[in-house]
Amino acid sequence: MLVSSARSSTWRAAGLSLIVLVASVLLTLLVDSYYWQTRWMWPEFQVFWFNAVRGQSVEWGISPPHYYLIRAIPRLQLGALPFTVVGILRNSRTARLIGAYAVAIAIFSANPHKEWRFILPSVPVLNICAAVGVSGLHQIASIRRFVTAIATLLIGFSLCAVLIMTFVSSLNYPGGHALALLHSIDQMPNASVHIDAYSAMTGVTRFGQCRLDWKYDKSEDLMPSQYQSFTHLLTSYPEQHINQGFKVLHIQTGYEGLQVVPIRDSLRTLASGQFALLIRQAPLVWIMRRADIHEEQ
Repeated sequence: MLVSSARSSTWRAAGLSLIVLVASVLLTLLVDSYYWQTRWMWPEFQVFWFNAVRGQSVEWGISPPHYYLIRAIPRLQLGALPFTVVGILRNSRTARLIGAYAVAIAIFSANPHKEWRFILPSVPVLNICAAVGVSGLHQIASIRRFVTAIATLLIGFSLCAVLIMTFVSSLNYPGGHALALLHSIDQMPNASVHIDAYSAMTGVTRFGQCRLDWKYDKSEDLMPSQYQSFTHLLTSYPEQHINQGFKVLHIQTGYEGLQVVPIRDSLRTLASGQFALLIRQAPLVWIMRRADIHEEQ
């Protein structure tokens, strides 16, 4: 009787899941087809078809098979990683819990194009394994104080790393910063702004296009003469446009890497709270304006 009840519950859950799946697909088809002005637009399927079936995700970059294991997971877990390993090795239930996610990560690892966000759903489960690992070690009386001290240090390390990485992340969007700056330094009415591919990929979104009287264009592969129809440019290749009659209004910097400095200088800088000095920035996006308009204004 119990077996029959379990089977009934399983089929009921499967049926509800199927209903929700169909309803969700129909909803996204209606909404996205309307906003994209394309018949039968299902974005998730388009992404799957482009990346997995056609294998065109390689156009966005290639990473080695061990990327998730060696680089992504350590960055996502930081100080929790050692305890995750302990939790998986010492507790068979956590090992079974992580099994399905390990398979998913292995499948993602087979895809040449990799991004850490693809495995974000596995982070909560990995943190559960870390909690089980800490709890298990803490129950050993002989090393309880040592485990508490190590866990506290790792939490502090993780917090500092998160703060630094959050600041660094804010420097990864020079395109968005450049567009916001353009709005603040140039109040020209009815401007026409061309946004190149790099600027568009580093922070320029529809939410930042706040001037209703301005036109924003992200067309690619334009001929040199076609740029003359724009009043402003956001570009990562200013040298191509200087001879076309454009002048630089401002240069937006962004994250390029970490500076290699002596240990003594690093400690002094960190102690003063100026950790930004350890971060190397470089010119990445140029705000340009047509020179003839500049002179007229």
